[in-house]
Amino acid sequence: MTNLYLVASRQGLYSAAREQCRLLVAGAFFGIACVGPDVFAFRHDPGPGETAALSGRVVHYRWQDEALIEIGIVADGLDSNCHQLDYFDESFFLVDTLNQRILEYRRDWTPAAEHRILPPAPRDGPGHAHLNSIAGTADRVWLMLHNKDRGRPSEILELDRDFRERARFELPCSGCHDIVPLPDGRLLTCLSPRGEVAFIPGETRKIDLLWTRGLVAGADEIVVGSSLYGNRVARTLLPGFVTFLDPGDLRRLARLYLPAAPTQIRRLERELAES
Repeated sequence: MTNLYLVASRQGLYSAAREQCRLLVAGAFFGIACVGPDVFAFRHDPGPGETAALSGRVVHYRWQDEALIEIGIVADGLDSNCHQLDYFDESFFLVDTLNQRILEYRRDWTPAAEHRILPPAPRDGPGHAHLNSIAGTADRVWLMLHNKDRGRPSEILELDRDFRERARFELPCSGCHDIVPLPDGRLLTCLSPRGEVAFIPGETRKIDLLWTRGLVAGADEIVVGSSLYGNRVARTLLPGFVTFLDPGDLRRLARLYLPAAPTQIRRLERELAES
């Protein structure tokens, strides 16, 4: 059976498999988290009566009959520049990029905690780390510091479940995205401006000459998003690709054109099966 993925983009939520993609919901999206048939997506285009700056909201959808059915909004009034969304250890975690913090919600979406990673700093300023990615388990959390505006290579922070730093890994370039913990203890990440994925520690693999962003690793395939790169105004118009790799030797298995640039990817069947 072909694996099915959900792809967030600034043009909408897509379903994607090796053979084809399909637009499910139009709109501007960054993060996705899946819990059984329930899909939660961070949407950042202004709705009725919203200002652009605080237009961020998490929308609850349900996967039903090969479609996403909107259930309702579970969190709103958020900064529009929030990025990834994840679910682990019975909580949801939203990366509030501008405010350099992680917002934690219980499974019913009541607020649980605010984890301050760095002090607030103006966007595009030297104090802005552009926190953009999160992954975690019951006892540890990993965060990505993009760091381009700070003039430093990207860093992956390893924290305990109370968000106290345990380790820090410097990457070979700035502007990186995505963290996927692997069963062997390594991490997989996107060296975005190089068009590569990298095992930490370990080898790197060139995907293309584009900007890698969006990453899923399974026992049967690794899936990587990539796209053209432009200024923020132009990014809503840029197309992208989804590349499927063999997890053993990293050879390309398939490549799918997507009419939008991926911002996060989730494997739908895996998420459904594991819940």
